[in-house]
Formats: sequence, structure tokens, C-alpha cells
Amino acid sequence: MIEEEIDFEKPECGLCESESLPHEMITELLYSLFNPYQRKDAKLKAKEYIKKFINNENLIKNYEKLDTIFRELINNFGYSNSSWIDQIDEYRTARENAWNQIKREIQEGMIDENDLSPDDLLENLGDEILEDLIKEGYVDGYERRRYRRIISFNEKAEKIIGEKIVNLALEDLPLRHPGEEPTSRKGITPFSSHKITEYDSFVHVFDNIDLPESLINCAKRNDFSFDERDIVAREPKHLEKVHYVMLIDVSDSMRGKKFVGAIEAAIGLREVIKRRDSRELNVIAFNHRVKEIKKGEILNLFPQGRTDIGLALKKAREIIGRKEGTGIVFLITDGEPTSSFNPYLSPGMCAIREAKRLRDIARLSIIMLGKDDNFRRICERMAFACGNSRIFYFSNPLDLKNYFIRTYGLR
Repeated sequence: MIEEEIDFEKPECGLCESESLPHEMITELLYSLFNPYQRKDAKLKAKEYIKKFINNENLIKNYEKLDTIFRELINNFGYSNSSWIDQIDEYRTARENAWNQIKREIQEGMIDENDLSPDDLLENLGDEILEDLIKEGYVDGYERRRYRRIISFNEKAEKIIGEKIVNLALEDLPLRHPGEEPTSRKGITPFSSHKITEYDSFVHVFDNIDLPESLINCAKRNDFSFDERDIVAREPKHLEKVHYVMLIDVSDSMRGKKFVGAIEAAIGLREVIKRRDSRELNVIAFNHRVKEIKKGEILNLFPQGRTDIGLALKKAREIIGRKEGTGIVFLITDGEPTSSFNPYLSPGMCAIREAKRLRDIARLSIIMLGKDDNFRRICERMAFACGNSRIFYFSNPLDLKNYFIRTYGLR
């Protein structure tokens, strides 16, 4: 027998990584990357850390002006003046040293991460932070384009950002007991409503019987005899599975806060209902095309193209048609349709026609992020065509997450 020596390599210990960041700080950095509109004041400024590692007097003296110029040059892959190359290299090295110093001071307890602002850190140390987030497995990569970065988030990042969105929406909100979705229809269930009705043995179960009210009926007859005619019951609730379809306009006009607000709403609602067996959410991104969004994909959407509301409503109808239960469609858009998948109908008439086809299978909630008169009239006609519809206007799209999570996530 030949004995072979087997070399067991010791696995790397994740706890020994000296560069790792606290989970709360990673959450704040990821959320700030996704939503740059949430600002936070900071006691400690990243620029002050960078300046500590700069020796060039000219760079220190003109830091504010040169900082803007250097960041612009770095973001556009080049140097417009060769005399600045040494100063840019020193500037880059100072940034790396500053970020490493900040991480060390956090780990050693010298500073609290709450004294730092995630948007300030990203503004001054964005590249260094992104490299760490890639290393930690939250970001798959990024691409520089003029005036902005295109970041590829992954499912791990989406989960963390989703939890952050829910926490923001539920701040100071008393939680209600979650349950299945009640509807106006009657049914046979052990869950009773407040309405009293005559007892029907074919409809009501024992739990529906209201004993105090039944005994009062007996007491009203002076002989106190008990008769089946005296029995009353609480009308049972009809509980069923609810299927939400969220249609998010990702056309070119949905840039800025409107786009961030719509994505926040979808991620937040998906996060709060994912543990609810009675509910299901399909997220559809639409412009002149439609795409069903899976987990890990929504943060990487980008607004572009034209707006075909009719095509989006058609997709919602196809999804709900395959399901059993109550269908609720949310349409989030900022303007009237500009494209029609039906060559024989105008974009507006196509949207109205598809809304009408939802009449018997779903409720339609239209979320308006614009106030144009033509847009408002088309929304009103879509609501009328569908029948069971509501229209909401949000002046601040960043409030959308609060509305969806509180209204639909907790009921």
C-alpha cells in the first residue's frame, strides 16, 4: 500500500480580513450609491483625511479647485495637461491612504461610522469605496461614463438596499397584524367580519356564531327558551390570494428622482410581501418594450426609450389571467404614452383599450408622477375604462416607497 501525503489547505478566515467594513456602513454606502438624493451631514469630512497625505504645497493651497479638475480628468480617462501628472498621482495616492486610514480608525474604535456621511465619502472616495464593495461581493463592477458611473449591483446588494428601504418607510409606524387580503365578496371561512347576519348552516362555521348576540335574542323572549331562530352569526370574510403587478415606466423621461422613487417602491414592496404566502408581486419594466424583472436585476435598470402604456397593461393582463385570486395592477408613469404596439391605434387609445380589458380581472391604480393636462385626461379615461380604478399624484417620487409599503405591505 502506498501512502499519499494529503495537504489540507487551511480555509481563509473571513473574520481576519483587516479591510472589512461594519454592515451598517456597507448598507449606508450601497443605499447612497443607489439613491444619491438622500443627504446626511457629517462631523468628519473625507477631504480632511485626503489632505493629511498630500505634501505638495500647491495642491494643498488650491485643493478645492484642483480636486474638481482632477476628479473630472480621472473620470474621463486622461490628462489634459502633462504638468499635472505628478500632482494627480499624488492626489490618487492620498485618496487611497485616506480611505485606508478611515477604515483602520473605524475598526479600532477611534471614530464612529455615524460621524461619517456616505454621500460625502462617495463624492470624495468613490473609486476606492467601489473597489472594496466589489471585493466584498456587493457590486459586480462599474463602468465610467461622462458625468456618471454605471454600477452593476447584484442580488446581495439588492437585498441589503431592500431592507434599508423598508426600515425608512416604517420609521415611527405602529405595525398592524398582517393577514390575508379581505375582499368585498362573501365566502366560507372561519374569519368573521363585524357585520351580524342570520345564521345559515350552509354558509357559517361554528367560529362565525356570535354567542352573546344569540343569547340576547333568547333573553328578549321572557321564557328564556333557546331556539335555532335566535342564533346569529358574524358574516365571514372572503380571503384569497392577491397578485400584485407593478408596471414601472423606464422610458427616457423617467430620469432622476422619478426613476429612483419607482425602483424604491418596487424593491420595498417586494421585500415586505416576500414572506406572505397570500401575496405575490410581479415587477414589469416597460418603455416601448416590456420585461419581467427578476431578483437582482432591478437596480441595474436604466431609463431609455419611448412609453407604451398599452403594451404594459397587456402584459399585466396576461400575467393575472394565469393566476387565481385578486389581481391588483399598479401603473407608475410620468407622462402620456408615446408609442403603441398596435399599429391601428394611437398610443393614448391603445392604453385606454388595454385598461378596459382589465375591467373584469383586476383593479387598476395609476400613480402619476407628472401633471400635464393631456396626461391627466388619458389617466382619467383609463381609470373610467377599467372601472375599478384609482388615480394618485405624487409630487415627490421618493415618497412612493412609504405609500406602497404602508398601504399594501402591512394589510
